[in-house]
Amino acid sequence: MNAEKLKSKPNEMMNIMKKVILVTFLMLVSLFNSSGQWYIKKYQVTDINFLSKGQLEESSANSKTGLKASGIIAGTGGIFFLGFKYLRPGISDDPSVIEQLLGDDGVNMVGMIISGGILIGGTIASIAYLGRIGRIKSVIHRNYPSSGLLNISPAVFLNSYMRTPCPGLRLTLNF
Repeated sequence: MNAEKLKSKPNEMMNIMKKVILVTFLMLVSLFNSSGQWYIKKYQVTDINFLSKGQLEESSANSKTGLKASGIIAGTGGIFFLGFKYLRPGISDDPSVIEQLLGDDGVNMVGMIISGGILIGGTIASIAYLGRIGRIKSVIHRNYPSSGLLNISPAVFLNSYMRTPCPGLRLTLNF
């Protein structure tokens, strides 16, 4: 009877850990979504087009730093995930009560879950920073074009005879 209870403890702990990670992840996502756009918080403007070139360049530099940090976090989570999956370190030399209850497989599973959560969080942050950097570059090129800048963009043109829309490319050279 007691052996069955001890065997079910790691499964219960795994379920609890999964729920904790899921709830933490959902809270972080809702926190990021509730805070609105980054330029509203930092510069108190409602549109990114209202930022000066200096503010945009500062934001681009901050976003690149955040991208590097989130890449390091995701990479660390990935390395630890692979370590727990393939090296399977298990219980330490001086195990705690929780490690003894979980056993070797339970410790490895908890390690994989936590490091997988870190990997996913870092990846999501990296994607957000990549989107932000692309948006900032687009606004800089559109609002503050430099001379000699060649821009190719898709456009819809109206046929002069039939007034029907035709897809095409627009080529713009700033001088």
